[in-house]
Amino acid sequence: MMLNGYEKRTMKKREAIINAARELFTERGIINVNISEIANKANVSQVTIYNYFGDKNALAKEAFVSYIEAAISKYVQIIDSELPFTEKLECIIQDKRDMVNEIVSSYFSEQIWEDKTLRLIFQDTLKEKAMSLYTKFLETGKKEGFIDKSIPNEAILDYFMASMQIYQRSDFIMTDSEYKLGIMKLFLYGLIGNPNK
Repeated sequence: MMLNGYEKRTMKKREAIINAARELFTERGIINVNISEIANKANVSQVTIYNYFGDKNALAKEAFVSYIEAAISKYVQIIDSELPFTEKLECIIQDKRDMVNEIVSSYFSEQIWEDKTLRLIFQDTLKEKAMSLYTKFLETGKKEGFIDKSIPNEAILDYFMASMQIYQRSDFIMTDSEYKLGIMKLFLYGLIGNPNK
C-alpha cells in the first residue's frame, strides 16, 4: 500500500514521538516526564501529541508496544539469518540477556510492572506477536534436527506460555543476573536434544 505525502509525514511524526517518549520514559519513568519534554525531543507541538495519542498514558502504552515489537523484529532477523540453529540460539540468549538488563535499569519498565493495564498489554502483545515467531523458531529447530520432531508444536507453545509466567512475576525484575540467565537457558535449551539420538 502506497502512502501519500500527508500519511508519510504523519507516520514519521508518530514514530518520532514514540521514540522520544520511550527514551525519556526509560531514563526517568512515565511519571517524571511531561508532554512538553516529549514534544521538544520529538520536534513536534504538544497539540500534535494530544491529537495523535490523547494523553500521556496512551502514549506510554504505544511506546511500550513499540519496544516489544522492536525486540521481536530482532528475533525475526536472527531466525531468518543463515546462521546454524545453535548460533541463532546463542544470539537470542545474548539479546534476551541484554534486553532484561536494559529493563532492570529502566524506570519505564519498573512502572510498567506496577501498572495492570500495561502488564495486560505486554501479555496480549506477546501472545499476538510472539506466537508466530515461536512457531517459526520451532520449525527451524526441527528442520535442522535440534528439536524433537515428535513433540507437537502446540505442546511446545504451551510450554513457552507457561514459562512466560516466570518473566511476568513482579519479583522477576529484582532477581540477580545469574538467576535470569538460568531461566533463559532452561527456557531455550530445554527444548534442545532428542533422547533417541
